[in-house]
Amino acid sequence: MIAPVGAQSGPVGDDIVGRATLAIEQGRYGDALDLLTLDEASDEAGRQFLLGELHARGLGVPQNFETALQCFRRAASLGHPAARNALGRAYSEGQAVEADPQLALSYLRAAALSGEARYQADLARALEAGLGGEDGIGEAASWYRQAADQGDLDSLTSLGVLYLEGRGVDRDPLLAIDLFRQASESGDARAQNNLGLIYVRGEDVERDYDRAFQLFSQAAGQGLREGLANLSVMYASGFGVEVDEAESLRLLEQARRSRGTTLSALLVTIGFPFDARLINHDWTPAFGVATEQAAEAGDPVALYLTAMWYLDGDGLRQDVPEGIDRLERAARAGLGPAQFALGLIYANGRGLPQDYASAYVWTSLAALAAVPGAIEVRDALAVEMSADQLRGAQQRVGRHARETD
Repeated sequence: MIAPVGAQSGPVGDDIVGRATLAIEQGRYGDALDLLTLDEASDEAGRQFLLGELHARGLGVPQNFETALQCFRRAASLGHPAARNALGRAYSEGQAVEADPQLALSYLRAAALSGEARYQADLARALEAGLGGEDGIGEAASWYRQAADQGDLDSLTSLGVLYLEGRGVDRDPLLAIDLFRQASESGDARAQNNLGLIYVRGEDVERDYDRAFQLFSQAAGQGLREGLANLSVMYASGFGVEVDEAESLRLLEQARRSRGTTLSALLVTIGFPFDARLINHDWTPAFGVATEQAAEAGDPVALYLTAMWYLDGDGLRQDVPEGIDRLERAARAGLGPAQFALGLIYANGRGLPQDYASAYVWTSLAALAAVPGAIEVRDALAVEMSADQLRGAQQRVGRHARETD
């Protein structure tokens, strides 16, 4: 999330970045874009960064990483820490650009040197993941410590993991436990789960199943997948609580459903979206003549309705090609739920060959139409695509968006 920018005094142009930031926080992306294209902001670095954010996240405009990176580079050249951090992450992850570890570290270090804990934490995570080679883990510990000293709970927990495992620092389980306890008491779910595991194993502290159960419960209560799975084991084994197989299975299923925002997890859990006008639609009557006539006349909602009937074979003979054809016509007419449904079909490879690029195009257009869930699927698809595939798909989105303006 973009950090709020306080109001500034001075000429009218001085407040543009602050007003645009507020508009973004309120979901008024078009207003933010209008403000940021005025070219009157005295904070040019802030203006370029926010323009980059809008294009990177696809807010009010089609998602376009090339445009976003151009804006971030301009802001970074003017010393903007968040833009430098964004570029560091882009070159680290190799999304939309060729991965470049040295350039990534250069940008991430420049951002971390601003003194902000979140950028120090990002640099530490990159170093821990191996971006700086084998020698980077010691530097990661140093940056985690600096971020933790500023109250970053995730860094406090990560530092504890390094001390527990003796990576980049001398192994010190007692210090690790103390760090986990500090983060746990402040509500960090990962620290709660880690501390619970220590009490279960009883290697560096006296085994305490009751305490472990409490900690796993706290982590699970925050939706942490590992906490849910560990709490499930406690109920299944009767450690710290009476055996309850039904509760154990429920928690295990909840853990399975909270695997994160990977594409496979999203496709397992998400269903077809519906237009607001269809929320209360009764699907039990047979295929309606009036609806068919409206579809033949090109009404997008009628096309979408009849497409679902043809795809499901509900009330008439199933005809998947006809259903997909109607769904595509509704999508091309700009109906967001139809765009999202078509994107899901391409992503799943059901009724059409699996095609992540086409899935990305349609889910991106659905995201622009503010269809719930479309942004998450779009971003998960982007992770599965090469930089060239993503670049081509984003160009297609831009063409579609211009055609429907």
